[in-house]
Amino acid sequence: MSTAQETIYDDEEDLNIDNTKLWPSEIFWREHYHWLKSKGYLLRPRYHPDWVPSWLGSTKFARSFEDCQTRMLVPNNLDAIRIADGKPVMLRLADSPSISDELEIGRLVSTNDMLSDPRNHCVPTYDTLEIPKATNKGKNRITVMPYLVAWDQVDFQTVGEVVDFCSQVFEGLQFMHLHNIAHNDAKNDNIMMDWSPLYPQPPHFHDVVERMDWKGPAKPRKRTLYPVRYYFIDWDLSKVYDAKIRISRVPVRLPGYGGDRTVPEFKRNEPCNPFAVDVYCLGNVIRQKFIEGDPNVDDPPRRNVGFLRDLIADMTHDDPMKRPTMDEVVVRFEEIRKKLSWWKLRSRVSDKTFPLLFHRLYSPIHWIVQLSYILRLKPAIPKHKYSPPQL
Repeated sequence: MSTAQETIYDDEEDLNIDNTKLWPSEIFWREHYHWLKSKGYLLRPRYHPDWVPSWLGSTKFARSFEDCQTRMLVPNNLDAIRIADGKPVMLRLADSPSISDELEIGRLVSTNDMLSDPRNHCVPTYDTLEIPKATNKGKNRITVMPYLVAWDQVDFQTVGEVVDFCSQVFEGLQFMHLHNIAHNDAKNDNIMMDWSPLYPQPPHFHDVVERMDWKGPAKPRKRTLYPVRYYFIDWDLSKVYDAKIRISRVPVRLPGYGGDRTVPEFKRNEPCNPFAVDVYCLGNVIRQKFIEGDPNVDDPPRRNVGFLRDLIADMTHDDPMKRPTMDEVVVRFEEIRKKLSWWKLRSRVSDKTFPLLFHRLYSPIHWIVQLSYILRLKPAIPKHKYSPPQL
């Protein structure tokens, strides 16, 4: 039996605690290793057909080795290196057109006209590869996109950093809606950010606290010093609708789609308008991350973000007809933003669950850092310089 066959994990009942064998979701990538390399994309050593776990015979803990790292929850996605320039990219085994509009939406938001607009925060598609043989689910294309990390992987330090995030995601969803595209799953983990301003070395796909090359910890920098760009991802539920549906807000879709199950229309089991649901879902991301917190993912509520409360309350209103459109959200937020003083923008967004005493004790250190930013002419609201991606 070959080494490749020996490393395939076939029995779901067996224990594979140390990832010595490939999981079922990984086999596709192993089988296409050489084909992807011929197309210009190099997978990690774990997916080479002749892979042998590097920790065999070692007394070290298996998970301290790079080729032990895997994640079964994202079977259709895998990181790779673009051989031409050494740049990390993300590969995605996309839905076929018979299943969703994922490929069409990805193509649409990646046209030159779309990419030239700085309001476009849709993850672009660099390349589309047609695989020699479709999978048993009919998937026969791999899309190549930027390698991104979770938008909240690096903690927010100031109000200005929160304002920058809100501004970008508000205009990003507005941009989609202006083109009559409803995201249909604008939840927390479908927002990502470009890693490159914050990390001197790319973080690992499966363990972002480590560098991709597994030669040390990934040490992020501050958003105020190194402004980042945020992106929406995941088009498998997205659709283009008639402009009348967006404008009239008439319900046209059955409830229950997407990852946010708190949508009031879903709870009432009533038909919904996808654009109004998008507004709710994005508002809920900000509500859970900053205003109320989300104990399910250990996100505490934050201090100094009360200025968001009224707008987010309207975006998450139980009645979809009373929610603002994304055009209205952008206008209202710009008005809010203009009223925030420089002092407020440079204030800390500390964890509300920590006693106020600790917040105040740390404040002198925080303001010394902020003074250094002021002396270096760093804006209170980070300003990312946009340049259209080179596809």
